[in-house]
Amino acid sequence: MFQKILDITYHANIFYYLYVYFLIYFTKLVNEVMMLRYIGVLLGLLLILTACSADTETIYEADIKNKDLDIIGKAKFQTDPGGVKLTVNLEGLSPGFHGIHLHEFPKCEPPTFESAGNHWSNQGDKKHGLMNPDGHHIGDMTNLKVDGDGTATFEYVIEDATLQDGKGSIFKDEGKALIIHSGQDDGVSQPAGNSGERIACAEIIKGKQRSDGQNPGDQVEKEAEEKE
Repeated sequence: MFQKILDITYHANIFYYLYVYFLIYFTKLVNEVMMLRYIGVLLGLLLILTACSADTETIYEADIKNKDLDIIGKAKFQTDPGGVKLTVNLEGLSPGFHGIHLHEFPKCEPPTFESAGNHWSNQGDKKHGLMNPDGHHIGDMTNLKVDGDGTATFEYVIEDATLQDGKGSIFKDEGKALIIHSGQDDGVSQPAGNSGERIACAEIIKGKQRSDGQNPGDQVEKEAEEKE
């Protein structure tokens, strides 16, 4: 009788250890499968984010050209918490203040640059001028100041603008043009602040960045950074 009890206990222990072993093995297997699933999901998300970022602009640069289509500087557009930050570095313009605006078409056909169309406005009821009581065009900015040596460094955050798709996108409807005028923008007069003729232009087209050749704006930017 005692021997039978020992045999039963022995076999019970074997079954118990086998149960524990398979339980541990099964748990480990489930964890490995779940881990592989998580890794697969993470890799999928990474691929999606990579694909999205490849089609997303965060910095865009364009050549600024005068009426002779000579490159006189560069314009850099960069994603900013307040919208899009525009940085302009150029040389070769007359000293003083010059109106600078974004226009509706990315076409810089000299000598008048009228091909760029009117000021960019994503709201039809707005009028020109930062001081206009009825609200201003999204493409209106403060004046660009050119120093006595003909060089200029200009920064401005374009509110409600974006380099991504959607409302306020600089690249919507093929893109935009950056226009510099011969005179100062008074911030009120229609349609361009009495700022004179268009003397410089930059085409802003998605996927079409500035040339890799020598650009006077690079030297102006370098000198501005050294002054800081």
